[in-house]
Amino acid sequence: MPRYALIPAVLVAAAVVTAPAATAAGPVTTPAGPGYTLVFADEFNDSTVDTAKWNYRTDQKVKSAQLPANVTEGGGVLTLNLRKEQVGSYAYTAGGVVSKQSFRYGYYETRAKTPVGSGWHTSFWAMAGDGSTTFNPDRRTEIDQFEINSSAPGSISQGDNAWKPDGTKTDVGRKWTVPGFDTSAGWHTYGFDWTESRVAFYVDGVLTNTAAYPPSLDTHDYVNVWLTSIAYETVDESKLPATAQFDYVRYYQREYYVDNDTPAGYGYSETGTWQDSSLSGFTVGNGSRYSQTPGSTATWRPNLRAGGSYDVWIYRVPSSGNDPAARVAVVHNGVTSTVTADYTSGGWLKLGTWDFPAGTSSAVTLTAGAATARADAVKWVPAG
Repeated sequence: MPRYALIPAVLVAAAVVTAPAATAAGPVTTPAGPGYTLVFADEFNDSTVDTAKWNYRTDQKVKSAQLPANVTEGGGVLTLNLRKEQVGSYAYTAGGVVSKQSFRYGYYETRAKTPVGSGWHTSFWAMAGDGSTTFNPDRRTEIDQFEINSSAPGSISQGDNAWKPDGTKTDVGRKWTVPGFDTSAGWHTYGFDWTESRVAFYVDGVLTNTAAYPPSLDTHDYVNVWLTSIAYETVDESKLPATAQFDYVRYYQREYYVDNDTPAGYGYSETGTWQDSSLSGFTVGNGSRYSQTPGSTATWRPNLRAGGSYDVWIYRVPSSGNDPAARVAVVHNGVTSTVTADYTSGGWLKLGTWDFPAGTSSAVTLTAGAATARADAVKWVPAG
């Protein structure tokens, strides 16, 4: 279901303060390129897990039960303790953490060391969920930066899973990467960059796989970050207890999308009368909204982490009866520019290029006229 706020425009700034706060200032260069700004990070430098940021993985799956007690933080690392321990019908216990915040496009990175001894499946991945189950019926996108079985620590499975509402999935761009080292013998850096068209995977800063993943293939929903390890194969008990460790996790953003399905507080709001539409937005399965009440407004307000010049695009959901001359107002640096948009055609439409400050003072507002107004998504893409 769409998650939107029916609030006056004057309250929009208050609505977005719950969006994740930037944890570092200024754009940086990632393996995926320049212009990325840090949005979320945990360096694991505390003595306990920050439960304001993380849920524990608590399911029981394959050969182990996942326990919060098996997850510790200290010495600058997050440690997942892997044990021979009976819990119900499971002979082993393991664990993991799942971010409470959810994200979409951007660059994700961790530095990790996998367990010694066969039997364990360790992963750095992203999918909607809270850690209580991996069978969340609302999940759609799953991105596996690495899945590493400890019986083969020199092989890394990378790719996407496109989940359907019925629980079936399609593998997208799945590839086994052989990095030339033992992932359990030392620390290595693993990252992935998710854009609207593809997911690029990196190991120690080197591109290792690219999975084409357009929004027409499956729903590009918001995902949580998972750092996990479970018992998966025959466990070498002579190596127990074992550990999987993570040095840090970081999420960087470059392009800024706001749509009617964004999590509450991420910047979409309405005034007047709007209704759910059966027509998909820019990504399949992503709902859109429509209004036939003149004067009703839909506003998209990003939390830009870095000021600069951005191309602004609005997605038009095609349908007969749409407004051929919709009025769209763009607020940038305290100035409002008005653009007329033809909604009788569909797809992304570039509204223009402007300079924007960092923060939440910028916005795009669509005002319904005599014809049908349709609202889905707006994106801010660094110009140049």
